[in-house]
Amino acid sequence: MRWHSQAVDFAGEAGMLHGELILPHDEMPFPGAVLCHGMGSDHRAMRPCAQLIARQGVATLSFDFRGHGKSEGKLDGNEAQDVVAAVEFLRQRPEIDAERIALVGHSLGAMAVINAATKVERLSALVSLSSPSETGGRAEGFLLSLYHKAAQVGSFIFEYPRHGPLPGMGKLEGAISVLWMRFRGYRLYVDWEKSLELWTKLRLSAAFERLGPFPKLFVHCKGDKAISYQDVLKLYRKVVPPKEFFLAEGGFHTTPLLPGRLRRRWITWLVSMLT
Repeated sequence: MRWHSQAVDFAGEAGMLHGELILPHDEMPFPGAVLCHGMGSDHRAMRPCAQLIARQGVATLSFDFRGHGKSEGKLDGNEAQDVVAAVEFLRQRPEIDAERIALVGHSLGAMAVINAATKVERLSALVSLSSPSETGGRAEGFLLSLYHKAAQVGSFIFEYPRHGPLPGMGKLEGAISVLWMRFRGYRLYVDWEKSLELWTKLRLSAAFERLGPFPKLFVHCKGDKAISYQDVLKLYRKVVPPKEFFLAEGGFHTTPLLPGRLRRRWITWLVSMLT
């Protein structure tokens, strides 16, 4: 199915949010999906997935979180409010069926859509890709790296990639991430003090427990070294049905976004929930 895209801007709590709306060439109104990127990228990271979804008759809205890309503000832990604003914007579009809306998020975006789903009514589905957990991972190394860099910079407000790699990365991994952000033109402006304070208060496990009785899909890879799938499974057990968990052998943190069987599986699942 053919589709067309348009750049959009809409109001968020921290300022204007920039994104891209993709609409199928078919009979309106369309079901819609809000796609949310991970930390340090922007809506373009979700574009290939958004286009594939639109080809199957579902409109997509991907956008830059606060402090990312062309959006205003600083990343400060309130990303769920950006998701709520995106849903409200999408539901106001005349091309969209407001009763058939889904949320999709990768990494930071997954955390944001899980928290936003406790505030948004009448959701049709949620897809969480490589979502964070509240246990395990590299939290200790992350904090040590952050505080060391903050002492050098003299502030907890950072701009990436100008201030180097995101905290908690190894030397080679960090160098690659900086090069990748520069190559892609990614930009991130973050207030770490506020972000860490609010992320702690939000308690992702509590959000998992409060998710409503709409279909939910969690997608992870055993080879993800950033997030332990075992820790996410512990949170998944707190989620009320209906729910599913796709676990891929091997892979890594961004595998669910890349061409392959795993991406086809979750996109097929999403479209089936909306159409």
